[in-house]
Parts: sequence; structure tokens; C-alpha cells
Amino acid sequence: MRSVVVALRSRQRLTLVLLIALAINQIRIAMEGWGSFVLRHPGFADFGNYYLYALVGLHQGWSRLYDLAAQQQEWLRLGGSDVIPWFPIIYPPPLAWLVVPFTLLPMPLAFACWAALLFGLVLLTCRLVALEQTRLARWTPVVAVLAVFPVLYALILGQVLILELAALAAAWWLVSKGREIPAGILLTVLVFKPQVAILVPVALLLIGRWRTVAVWVAGSALIAAVALMTTGVDGLRDYASRLSGAAATAPEFLVPTQFTLGGFIGHGMVRLAVAGLLIAVTAAVAYRHRHEAPAIPIACALIGSMLVTPYLHSQDLATLLLAGGIAVHGRLDRWQYGLLSAGYLLLLAISYWGFGGWGSILGAALLVSETVWLLAALRVRTPGDAVRRTETLGQVA
Repeated sequence: MRSVVVALRSRQRLTLVLLIALAINQIRIAMEGWGSFVLRHPGFADFGNYYLYALVGLHQGWSRLYDLAAQQQEWLRLGGSDVIPWFPIIYPPPLAWLVVPFTLLPMPLAFACWAALLFGLVLLTCRLVALEQTRLARWTPVVAVLAVFPVLYALILGQVLILELAALAAAWWLVSKGREIPAGILLTVLVFKPQVAILVPVALLLIGRWRTVAVWVAGSALIAAVALMTTGVDGLRDYASRLSGAAATAPEFLVPTQFTLGGFIGHGMVRLAVAGLLIAVTAAVAYRHRHEAPAIPIACALIGSMLVTPYLHSQDLATLLLAGGIAVHGRLDRWQYGLLSAGYLLLLAISYWGFGGWGSILGAALLVSETVWLLAALRVRTPGDAVRRTETLGQVA
């Protein structure tokens, strides 16, 4: 038995060393490209648009958040195209509220503080999903997420996605500990980017965690009411129009299509039918695992959400890393662990070749792998055919 443990630890160390090498290379590539540019021009990060968005509310009035003239006035006040790119704002009102305290600082310093906060949330998320609390187990997820592009790219851009994924990880952890009410409060962060995790409340309801869902509904209703009072009906109508444009991959929103169903089968009735089927499969998985811990239902809800979303950005693929990190806490067999490993390797390939000539092929492979994972999760494992976690440490990065 001791020799088995020693062999597992050696494999873990080797995996960590390999991931560190990959992470260093990915950081090098990022800094040689977009990263070094953002360091010199922080307004070109997504945070620059968040900062602008908050200033529109503060200086022009919250009812004018989606008024293009008001946005352009603040954009010019910040320095125009030399400081920050021009995009029609499609963020929900709560994001402007969240960033208001950062507007007390000059943009470069505000971005540095925001980036430090996000990196701390990445570390917290990795700590929550670590299978063991040994030093080796805690650091393996950190270097694993930095070895592929989505989380690193989200950090460089200052993407609010990281905050949302950290809150989702904490909500899963709280639900698994029976603390459903604070988990529901955390789920209200879905207001920032609902498309990447919209099926999570559905899965929670199907597994009987109705308190969490009730708190989420109440919190979301309160946020919506405040947004309606401050932004007004016309403002929210403009917001809905912008979202429709993004969902239709309007060119001004720079929305990639190779990782979505719509990019392969269009945005017509066929896509709606396939999306409906995938939602049904996700719901079936959650219901079949209702007597187990919430790891598999929540992980599959994240994967299902990524499959059916009408649009996403490349950094949103970080959601799949969180899904995998949560899934390994469920009852899995070797086949499912193999699928997780294959999925990670696919994200690694996308990191290097996903945005060139191989993009469509790798995007299709990713969609297929997500679907296969959902179908594989339909089978409920018994304690006898599940793989012991201690036997799989180090096998899945």
C-alpha cells in the first residue's frame, strides 16, 4: 500500500512540474502579445469598459447607462480611442454599481487593484475545488488553469467572469455543506454573465435545493427592481436590444462563433431544437443524481449552459475548467475521468491552435466532448463501480 501511495505522489509531482512548464509558456505567449499591450494601455482591457460604464452612471445619470450619446461623452472625456476602444455597452446595470468604488482611483491604479482582486479570487476558487488540502493538491489546480488560455486571458482583460466563477464555486461548496441560504445569495452574481451558468438554478431545483433557488430568485428580483427604478424602462429596452445584437453575433461586439452551436448549425429552429434537447439531458442528469452530493448536477449544469448559450467569448471557456474541478468531487468512473482529461487536453490544444485554421475543428470537437460528458453522466454510479478519489489524484489536472 505504501508503494502505491509513493507512486501516486510521484505522479502528482511530475504532473505539477509539467503543468508549471506549460503555464510559464502560456504566460510568456500572453505577455508577448495582448498582455504587454494591456499593461501599457489598461483602458483596452475589459475593465476599461467597466470603468467607463460606471462613469456614465455617475456623471450622466443612471437612467442614461445605455444612451450612446452619454457613453460617447464619457468616452471622449477619458481620452477617446487613444485610451479606450469604443464598444456599445452591453453590461447589466449591477456591473456599473460594482465598479463605482474603483472610479475613485485613476484608471491604471484602479485596474491594478481590480486585477489583484481577481487573481485572489482565482486562488480562492482553486482552493475550493482542490481534492486534498495538501500543498501539492492546492497548487496543482492553480498552475493547471494558468497553463491554458481562458483564465489567463480573463485575468489580462480584467473580466468579471472570474468573480462570477469564484462565486459559483463558493455556492457549490456551501450547498455541499448544507448552507443553502448563503449559496443562494452568491448565485445572484449570475446577473453579470448569466449565459455561462443559467442552468445551475434549474439543476439545484431538481436536486431538491429549493431554499438556494428561492433565495436566488428573491435576490435577483430585488436587483432587477433596483435596476428598473434606476435605469428606467427605456434604458432596459436598449439593454435588451444590445443583448439581441450580441446573441446574433453582430460584428461590433466581436463575438466568436466557433465554440457555440449557432456557429455550426445557425441560429434558426434547428439550433433551438438541439438546445432544448440538451437542456432536457442536463435536467435529466441533475434529477438522476438528486440523491448524491451536488457536484455532478452543478458541473453538468455548467456544461449544459455552455452548450446552449447563444453567444460566448473565448475567455468564457474558463467555465469548463470550473465544471471539471467540481465534477471530480462527484462519483465518477474511469471513463468519466478519461473524458475530463481529454477535455483538458482539448482546451490546451485550443490555447495554441484554436483561433487559426484549426479553430472550427477544435471548436466542433469541444462541443462534441461536452455533449458526450452530459450523456455519460446520465448513468448513476454505485459505490462499487466508482473510482476512489485517492486513486485518481494526479490523473486529471
